Amino acid sequence: MPLEPGTTLGPYSVIAKIGEGGMGEVYRARDTTLDRKAFAVPGIMVLKPVHRLFLTSAFAGMLLAISSDALGQEPAFDLEATLARVGARLERHYQRSQRIVSTEKVWVRSFSREMRPNGSPRRLEFEHRVEWNTFEDNGVPTVTVFRDLRSVNGREPTPRDADACLTPLSVDEDPLSALLPVRQEEFEFSLGKLEVIDGRRVARLDYVPLEEGLAEIIWDDDCVSLSLPGRSRGEAWIDVESGDVLRLDEHLIRRFEFRAPEDRRRVRSGQFALERSDSSIRYQPVTFDNPAETLMLPRSIESSWTLQGGGFLPRYVRSQQFSDHRRFVADGRVIEPAELVEPVEPSGGAGEPETQLR
Repeated sequence: MPLEPGTTLGPYSVIAKIGEGGMGEVYRARDTTLDRKAFAVPGIMVLKPVHRLFLTSAFAGMLLAISSDALGQEPAFDLEATLARVGARLERHYQRSQRIVSTEKVWVRSFSREMRPNGSPRRLEFEHRVEWNTFEDNGVPTVTVFRDLRSVNGREPTPRDADACLTPLSVDEDPLSALLPVRQEEFEFSLGKLEVIDGRRVARLDYVPLEEGLAEIIWDDDCVSLSLPGRSRGEAWIDVESGDVLRLDEHLIRRFEFRAPEDRRRVRSGQFALERSDSSIRYQPVTFDNPAETLMLPRSIESSWTLQGGGFLPRYVRSQQFSDHRRFVADGRVIEPAELVEPVEPSGGAGEPETQLR
């Protein structure tokens, strides 16, 4: 009699019948103890999984278990081992102090409530310097970003340009530090998807903060800067074999409301809300010589956010692209990379409504 879906064979739960032959009926099943798929032939074997998928058959009373590697299937994914590999890779990345200097091109665009572009795009070019020092007492490296504005829309910058609201901020924490071993316990990780990209086996790991930190709101003239620790969920795209981070996406979990100080209110309520905030950082390997080292450095950053308040609801989009990487080592030498990647300028339009979020 055929087995119904849900029938149990020891630790295995039947999913569906997939065929029959000389061995009898063959079913697709799931190992409920390991949460793995299997193929089962009732009554003639005790199943023992090998990697993620396995086949069984009977010949002269013997059981044959076939590895998923031999079948061309993906081997089992180990979340803990992958996180350990990523953490070790990042510890090596930060193991000594150094400075990377790059050319950074930034395009800023904003859109009205009807998603119409406000004016022309704002194009900025910086000399971008990032410095990191070896691990502090808490196990997290100190990372600082400096920017020297070189041009605005193809012209020499003015002092007002340097103070513009939509200029990217300097930061003291690398987003990748969330994947360091000392900080992984702050998040809940899970496998979102496993796929092959450009010949690499890539795991897309979802992570959610376990606690919210204290929000920091800084007003500077008509600009407001928000630091919202623990309020964004993320997805890290990981090269399973090497532990390299290929991409890092983050999204605001829920709407965040805040008020403007009384002396800065243009409307009576002074109420603002960050409706959404999204970012995507894509990394590329850059190889330096003398000493030989390959570092995963940002290739591009795409950010967008929607701010409601003051009678308007603008959406901002900012694109950053990096090229011409140089490395400064301890003795003052500048190390040129083996290969440079030129950025491609995105299209679109931008403007700057009154109250702006950095």
